[in-house]
Amino acid sequence: MERIPYMAPCLVGPEKAARGKTLTDVWWHTIVPTNGKEKTGYPTQKPLGLLARIVKVHSKRGDLLLDFFAGAGTFGEAAAREGRRFILIDNNRDAVQIMACRLAFAKPKCVNFEQSGITTIFSPRRHEVRI
Repeated sequence: MERIPYMAPCLVGPEKAARGKTLTDVWWHTIVPTNGKEKTGYPTQKPLGLLARIVKVHSKRGDLLLDFFAGAGTFGEAAAREGRRFILIDNNRDAVQIMACRLAFAKPKCVNFEQSGITTIFSPRRHEVRI
């Protein structure tokens, strides 16, 4: 079970503070900083920490995750960093270029962009998926 640190650890005992608290249905997370390293310039980009938490909670290592409107590729990066396979789909050329740069560490395979205008990006350890 994932635990997070207490915001005011001095208000609980040392053992409880060391253990951390369980997640609640309210998640506090900052936006993507305008001058941060994570910023890609894509207008609807989500914070990597938020998507990484969603990926961890709702999938297991090795699962195949799919994002039909991939945009900046944050979901794919979260999936790759958490050991999940992914398929990202987008029809925006700028988005695909941002994703390709962002996901270079995962060595994804880019397919079908020139023919249909829709690009599918697969994680390297993929099963054949026909769309």
